[in-house]
Amino acid sequence: MRKITVQCELNSASGSDSASLARTFSLYRFMAKYRGFLAIVTLILAIACSANGLAAAKTNAVELFPDPVVAKGKGFEIRQSELDDAVANLRATLATQNQPIPDRDRNAVAARLLDRMVITRILLQKATEEDLKKAKTAVDKFLADTKAKAPSEESYRRQLRATGMTPELFEKRAAEQAIVETVVERELKSTISVSEDEVRDFYEHGMDQQAREVKAVVDRLAKEGPETVFYADGKKKLEEITKANLARLERPEQVRANIIALYTIDRVTKQELSEPDREAKRALAERIVARLKAGESWSDLASEYSDDLDAKRNRGEYVIVRTAPASPELADLKAMLFQLPVNEISGPITNKLGFYIVRVLEHTPAGKMPYDKAAPEIREFLINQELQKRLPEYTEKLKKEYNVEINLPR
Repeated sequence: MRKITVQCELNSASGSDSASLARTFSLYRFMAKYRGFLAIVTLILAIACSANGLAAAKTNAVELFPDPVVAKGKGFEIRQSELDDAVANLRATLATQNQPIPDRDRNAVAARLLDRMVITRILLQKATEEDLKKAKTAVDKFLADTKAKAPSEESYRRQLRATGMTPELFEKRAAEQAIVETVVERELKSTISVSEDEVRDFYEHGMDQQAREVKAVVDRLAKEGPETVFYADGKKKLEEITKANLARLERPEQVRANIIALYTIDRVTKQELSEPDREAKRALAERIVARLKAGESWSDLASEYSDDLDAKRNRGEYVIVRTAPASPELADLKAMLFQLPVNEISGPITNKLGFYIVRVLEHTPAGKMPYDKAAPEIREFLINQELQKRLPEYTEKLKKEYNVEINLPR
């Protein structure tokens, strides 16, 4: 299992535009699912450049110079200018993350980008009406969630521009990639099945596709002579894979809790509110506590009153992990959550950021995930392993079907 810090926690009023309790309360999840495509701007930049995208924004000066077709197929063509734009924007985006592309790798990166652009054009053509509906639902939710994490529309646009993308381009690329993955899921992923025995083998022994392939080699080498260095290396590799897989099933102590945050720090100016405004917040917190104890819906009150930017999305429910780092302002609150009894409403709790009302819903000790909870994500992980194995053959078949020709200068 891997720990990921996500921007979907209580957004701290004291931080920057993207500051949130995600910096202090990390969610602990088993595996990132295949549908993580929309969360990474870089991937969206790399995967898709539509025919009327960046190239359409170029100045008329490009018409003065040759702009050869570098790839074409049934229903599409890609020109050098489009590929150049994709490479330039990818380099700019990676540069903001301090991950420059070395000049020696430019041609290889361009070739990979072009291949992805080709596959994207093909898959966009293969999308059915049902695919388009599913993709629209997915991308609408993603964009709404993304915008909800920003303090304002302007902040959302500013953060995107900092990565080298306009909001319009980001949203267009996100929509295209949603369609691409929906088509792949229908045509390829839906054909993959994983047996209960395979899921159980992963849970009990850490065996996945890679481990089984290595084990087959190790078993063959054992028959030929277990004293060889190849056998020892293979056995060591197998142990490393299975150990890592089993470690993914271990989770730290965590609590699932309802939290309503009423900040006494202005989220824009980062300044403390005036004393009268602070007292007004305290009075509101006390009224909310009374209403909760009277039986009103926590999720409704969190959506209406919580100052956390994610409250409307998560309706005031969070997962807090014992081993996740916590900012100084929230360390005491985090420690308290692991001490409170389950289902008891507590608050208002005061700290430097404001007032908090909390209720612990579940307290889970550290240990191996129960099989019934781990099994669905193990199955998804194993399906995605097989998907990655089949993708190269699938994409080559698509290129043949659509008579793809690549004319990339060497």
